[in-house]
Amino acid sequence: MSTSQHSLHTRLSEFRHSPDFAKLWRYGTISVVSTVISLTGLFLFYRILGLSPGWSNIWATIIATIPYYYLNRIWVFKKRGRSHLTKEVIPFWAIAFASLLLSTLAVRFAGYEARSIASKTTRAGILLIANFTTYGLLWLMKFFVFNKLLFRSRVSESAPGAATID
Repeated sequence: MSTSQHSLHTRLSEFRHSPDFAKLWRYGTISVVSTVISLTGLFLFYRILGLSPGWSNIWATIIATIPYYYLNRIWVFKKRGRSHLTKEVIPFWAIAFASLLLSTLAVRFAGYEARSIASKTTRAGILLIANFTTYGLLWLMKFFVFNKLLFRSRVSESAPGAATID
């Protein structure tokens, strides 16, 4: 094994045992839960209830985002106590809204392009792929924002030399 391969292997091994990897693993798990809720809702709203692709995506995403926020805050990033309105809630929902906007545009475009397909179930599958692809592209970016900005641990400066985590 060359020195650069060994170094990469060592860094990957260290990352795999780091707190950030543990967070990333939990974040991935929460993302699977959220994705199942969202895609199930999208299918049900579109295929069963007959809503438009855009409205189906909006309702499914809103429903999935509520547990997504709380599970991320409590389980992934280990935040306890009340949510901070301007440091957590508003930025989280702004990111969620931007993601919703992008996924709704993708789903509406996919619905428009698939309008000539006879099978509504096939059209629903195309909508699910558009939603899944959009959120997949946003997934890592959102983890970075949540981990480094939104839910980061803040060190309090209550006394000289005393560092506590909020």
